[in-house]
This record gives sequence, C-alpha cells and structure tokens, in this order.
Amino acid sequence: MEFYGYRRCSTCRNAYKYLQEHGVEVVFQDLVDKPPTREQIRQWVSRLGQGIDPFLNRRGTRFRELGLKDARLSEDEWIEKLSADGKLFKRPILVTDEDIILGFDRAAYDHVVEMEKANEG
Repeated sequence: MEFYGYRRCSTCRNAYKYLQEHGVEVVFQDLVDKPPTREQIRQWVSRLGQGIDPFLNRRGTRFRELGLKDARLSEDEWIEKLSADGKLFKRPILVTDEDIILGFDRAAYDHVVEMEKANEG
C-alpha cells in the first residue's frame, strides 16, 4: 500500500494519522518533494479508469497561480504537469492492491482498515 500526500496539507496529515491509528502501515511519500513519474501517473489513471480529471486539484491554490483552473489540456499534457508539480494533485492518494483512493474519503479508508484487519487474521 502506498500513501502520497503533502506534509503541509492538513487533510493529508489527518488521513495518514487515521491510517496509523487504525494499524495500517504506510510510508508517507511527499508529492511535492518527489512527484510521481509520468509512467506512474499513467498507471494510476489507467487503474482508476476515470481519466485524468479525478487526479486534478482544480480548487487548489497552485491551479489559480498557474492559471489552470479552467484549462482544457490533453491527458498527456496534464500528466506532464502533474509529474513536474505535485501540488496540482488532488490529495492524498492511497494506492492499495484493489483501488486508488483520491482525497480523504472516510468510508473508503474504513474499508481499507477492515481489509487490512481481515488480511491479518
């Protein structure tokens, strides 16, 4: 299981803390310090099967700063931007064997916790 977030993001910190408190072992990987590669992003997009849009943090400060809030770019152009600037991602990103969870969706995280407990026992 892989956890990608931004250390200065309270939502990311809360999601990570939630997993830790429920005994789910993940390593915090900072999207800003080390953004995912283009290939990694392509794999995520393919696995999720909903295109690039769910990965974009269109309401974020960085989108406004770069004038991208309403930008209509190709998937490859977005992947290039995401691989260069981790602040453009909707975060956190939790990659499990079964799923990719974008944002801190408590119900989805509860399911991950349940699956981890079931796998232990």
